[in-house]
Order: sequence, then C-alpha cells, then structure tokens
Amino acid sequence: MSTESPDTEAQGPVIVGYDGREESDRALEYALEEAASRETSVIVVVVAPMPYEWVDPYGPGVPGMVGPITPIPKEGPLEVQPLLEHARKRLEETGSSGEAVWGLGDPVSEILRVADERKACAIVVGTHHHSALGRLFGTDTAADLVSESHCDVLVAR
Repeated sequence: MSTESPDTEAQGPVIVGYDGREESDRALEYALEEAASRETSVIVVVVAPMPYEWVDPYGPGVPGMVGPITPIPKEGPLEVQPLLEHARKRLEETGSSGEAVWGLGDPVSEILRVADERKACAIVVGTHHHSALGRLFGTDTAADLVSESHCDVLVAR
C-alpha cells in the first residue's frame, strides 16, 4: 500500500472557452471552482476568428490569397491579447494553476483540440440564448461541444 499523496495532475485539466462576454466570465469562474474541487489545473482557451482579409477568391495571384500574410505574434492576434491577459490575471488572483492559450479558427474545433491534447477531465463553456436562425446554422458552441467531446462538458448559465 502506497502512502504517497495522489498526483494532482493524474487527471487532466479543466478546459474553459473564453471570449470576454459575460457568459464566458461566468464559465471562467465556474471552471476555477471546478478545477479546485477536482484538484487540477485550468487551461483557458481563447479563439480568434480566421481573418477575412486572407481570402480573396477574385484576386490575382495565388488563389485565395490577398497578398503576403502578416505573421501572427507568438502572444496571439491583437484582439485576443486583452482576453488572455484577463484570464491570466484571474488565474493569478485565485491562486489557480494553469495557463491561458489561444487558437485560430472555429471555437469548437480549437477547444476540442486543446481538450484532447491535454487529456482534459472537463470542458466548461458559457451559454447564451440563440436565435432560431443561429440554431439552424449550427452556431451553438455549447451544444456542439456536448455532442462532440470525449470528456464532461459543463455549461455555465
């Protein structure tokens, strides 16, 4: 029989999708509480949309390219940097272990990618009311994560 203390990272981290809206602020707070109760870390995922200016189907040159691609800084596109900073500040303020990372593209795909890579024990996302049109075109991130995830998905309301 082992007397060693359990490894707190034996189970994966809690992943939280964060976009700066009120719903994602609630999700971040819920994820911090959930991670504390599971004695694990939090990974905050901020996803930037793919810039529209990269694609010009009618432009000359390489099909689909407007011109030279401006490199994205290692710390993320400018629009996500304040979100990452806020998330890091909340981690520090609460004494939680973890990090804030960014991705580019579809939020569902990026959150699932990070969850799978990190072997997450849970994903936490916020929700908001979608219009019938939004549901019709599949823009419900929380519902998509619930149906596609390999781990628990907690929806903070």
